[in-house]
Amino acid sequence: MTMAPPQQAWLLRLGELRFRVFSGAPVVEVSPEQWGLDAGSVRQAAASRRYRETPPDQPGFLRFEFAPGFFPPHFDPGPGTDADRRRLARLLGGQEQFWASLRRLRLSRADVGAVAAAAGMAVAAEVADTSDRLLLLRRNGLPDEELRPRTVRRGPALGVVQGVVAVVCVLGFAVGIGIAAKSGRQWPLLVIPVGLGITIGAQVLIRAVAGRSPRMPWLDERFGGTSRVVVDPPPSVSTELLGEVASLYGYFFAGMRHSGRNNVSFLFAKCRPGLVFGTPAPVPPAVFTVPAETPGREQWLRNHLDGRAELWVSVREAKLTPARIAEIAGGEGLVPVAEFADTTDRIVLLRRDPPPPVTGRRFRMSFAGFLAPAAWILLCFGGSGLTTAITGDERVFAIGFALTFLGVPPLLWVLRIFPRSVRVGWLAGEFTGRDTVRFFSGQFDVSPELVRQIAAFHGYFYLDETSTNAQGTLVTYGRRR
Repeated sequence: MTMAPPQQAWLLRLGELRFRVFSGAPVVEVSPEQWGLDAGSVRQAAASRRYRETPPDQPGFLRFEFAPGFFPPHFDPGPGTDADRRRLARLLGGQEQFWASLRRLRLSRADVGAVAAAAGMAVAAEVADTSDRLLLLRRNGLPDEELRPRTVRRGPALGVVQGVVAVVCVLGFAVGIGIAAKSGRQWPLLVIPVGLGITIGAQVLIRAVAGRSPRMPWLDERFGGTSRVVVDPPPSVSTELLGEVASLYGYFFAGMRHSGRNNVSFLFAKCRPGLVFGTPAPVPPAVFTVPAETPGREQWLRNHLDGRAELWVSVREAKLTPARIAEIAGGEGLVPVAEFADTTDRIVLLRRDPPPPVTGRRFRMSFAGFLAPAAWILLCFGGSGLTTAITGDERVFAIGFALTFLGVPPLLWVLRIFPRSVRVGWLAGEFTGRDTVRFFSGQFDVSPELVRQIAAFHGYFYLDETSTNAQGTLVTYGRRR
């Protein structure tokens, strides 16, 4: 689902108004015209932050007073037990930062503050609504900086656990099909429906456990400084709290993202530095450390330059400095016309001078992620079905089904087996000049920042992204007019 940039800008302005302006100040005056919002939206934003409207002091402005007593009180469970306080003390052991949920811990704010102080920590940030109150506890003596480092994860991520369960079930399916094919019996095929039931039940159980756990290091892990992030709805945390946590890091809600039929995620865009305390550490420019030159790589580059009118070169793969790449390319009649860099790689685009003429429409290699699995299904599943229909041997069909089941997932990522420079060239070929282009960025294994830079070079800007379970992130770029 794609949201037009003007609508995204409207949502971002609304989010900044809610969390940056209506942030607890006693009196706030807002000009709807200056914010580009209608008066009704401003009033709703004020009410959601427990502000009530009062007569304005100047025309064209709306005036609000912070009046928490006129709204339902925020969550407060009351004093907890000694056992709950001892549990929190154990959880804080060895932690530099910790997100504390009063609802999950069954403690009052005063209880959490006292236990944190005894552990040498203090409350650095606080967000609350009627469903819960979250406190960010940070150890004393840490240098002034943005909200980093995050809490170190003690256990595997929720997605990793779910992935392990899925892999185990896939292996169970394969074993059941293999036994059925060798023995000629049908009962091992019962593994498939039983495995599906276990998979579904495990997913529900995992999310239920995650929703009750007092550990929440994942709460802010996605807000790491990138321009845009897609966040799945966290278990047992309201969208209001998630939005306020995002605002601490300078992120604001920019729209919904739909993946599949019933899966909905939230898109957040970074608009501000996101300071809660201290002063921000200077952010160094993104620089890729060029690896030491390796003998034989110059000849490797010359082999790839032979007869080429255009070549995309990954410095990480070439193991040569950009200056040396330009020198070698100049001897072959090519010159560098653009460079793209982040912390993961530096990409150099080489072309002949004069540039080669634009040819007709080229095949987009992202289609290989669909065509390769389709060909495999036709070969294994269709071929085994045809053979079984002719010979009557059902074991051939079972083997073909097993090969299809095991072969399709890796073929969805078949482009990753090719060299990095080749994949970057194929990625650039996705920007064909159409008004919008869509492709699965994970197939090319190139960082989102490099994808954005290459898209901008071709005159495209980011529009949308959708997370999928099969092929990762489906991104959409629009062409500037």
